[in-house]
Amino acid sequence: SSGINAEYGQQFLFEENNAQRMQKEIQTLEKTIKLNEAMHQRKINDRKRILDRFTWLIREKEAECEVLDCELKELAVSLVERQQIQEACVADLVPAADQRMKDIVARRKLVDLAKSQSKRLRLCARKLSVLG
Repeated sequence: SSGINAEYGQQFLFEENNAQRMQKEIQTLEKTIKLNEAMHQRKINDRKRILDRFTWLIREKEAECEVLDCELKELAVSLVERQQIQEACVADLVPAADQRMKDIVARRKLVDLAKSQSKRLRLCARKLSVLG
């Protein structure tokens, strides 16, 4: 009977030790889960801050582009006015000027305007591509 008691005691100690070990593993896993949840939340918050920053930058660049668009329209109007003044001056200075000369001058002015507009549009596109 003492052999049975010793065996029962060993079995009891083994089960108690096993239960303690499992409890410790459970506690370790719970700590790991909490740590992972905290790290995940931190990453989410970081991503939200980055998203907010990009949203702000996009709005800022859109506002800059609107300003540049207005400037571009003003410059186009100014260019047309200057072209008309210059054409009037050319017509006054050289009343017998050939239509071909007027066409060359007008074409040159249009090419300059197109280059200017293209340059500004590329600038806007570059600024927007930085955001994307």
